[in-house]
Amino acid sequence: MLTCRFLLSITLLLGLSACRSTAVGGPGAEQFIFSHQGLTGLIVVRMYHQQGRVLALTTDGLYQEQNGSWIALGLRGTQVRDLAFIDDQHWLAAASLVDTDGIELHQMHETFNAGGSWQEVQRPFGANGVHEGLYAMSYDKIQQRLYGTGVGALAYSDNLGISWQALQGSWGLIGQPKAALALSPDRSAIWWGGQGAIEDGVLYRHRLSDGDQQVYRDLLPNPSVFYSLRFDGNKIYACGEGGIVMSPNQGINWQNLLGNVDHRFYFDVAFDPTRPSRLYTAGWKKSALPQPLILEWSDDAGQSWKKLQYPGDSSFFGGVRSMVMVQNLRGLHLYLGLYKGGVMHVEVRH
Repeated sequence: MLTCRFLLSITLLLGLSACRSTAVGGPGAEQFIFSHQGLTGLIVVRMYHQQGRVLALTTDGLYQEQNGSWIALGLRGTQVRDLAFIDDQHWLAAASLVDTDGIELHQMHETFNAGGSWQEVQRPFGANGVHEGLYAMSYDKIQQRLYGTGVGALAYSDNLGISWQALQGSWGLIGQPKAALALSPDRSAIWWGGQGAIEDGVLYRHRLSDGDQQVYRDLLPNPSVFYSLRFDGNKIYACGEGGIVMSPNQGINWQNLLGNVDHRFYFDVAFDPTRPSRLYTAGWKKSALPQPLILEWSDDAGQSWKKLQYPGDSSFFGGVRSMVMVQNLRGLHLYLGLYKGGVMHVEVRH
């Protein structure tokens, strides 16, 4: 259900603009149309744009956007941690739920009709039949290989998760989930990461040609954690607590794009397909309390940033956990997955 809609226009010369409910035209003006689309109360864990579908993975199932509303695609009652798209209709879902004794149970589900129906499948992620938490997945359609990450291991499966082989790290470790995972566009390396044993943000790179491994620490001020990895051409962006770091050269050098943000979480970044140097991000203060939604963007590949606060009331949960950019015949659309706030749709009008 569409709960609110605002047209916000700002001149690009401003750093932090006040929100307006009316448009300001004229040369140099840019407009953002904010539309809250519901799912209030849910944490949107991840978002995907898959074959024209915009998907929201939440703490209570999977949803698909349809004409400004969100329809359930099953898996209600579970936290959907990630999806692997085998083809347009065949998907795997890593999920978890908490039983009546407070114990987290890890599951894998499979659909052959793009979420029309699901079945739970017994494919343990771990060694000796033990199902450890599976927190991120990535499917290489060329190699027909599924990658997954848990607490301490990066692993692969050549039979859609029936059996797994560790590539880096170890099974059976105790610690925090490694929820960041991405295969490089040239398929030369798999990147993954999360939080280390001393609450330090840690990234790993496994080179697929020869198995060479690299560990990256202290890229952001600790305590920290990495949540997502994004590629834009040759650049890799690692998003986490304390900001976003970018490497233009396969991890040889890194740059902190946001500076000192006092450990604010920036768990995602999106790229504007119409402007090569335009980036979008938004953060959240680690809190279960309401907080403002602040959209941030850069027109010079992250060297400088502008901000705009959405005019929600004091009860609005505006912390951003995930985002996805969609370009279609209707224009340019940024979807923001919120912490307990559902989904915010932002139409970008250049």
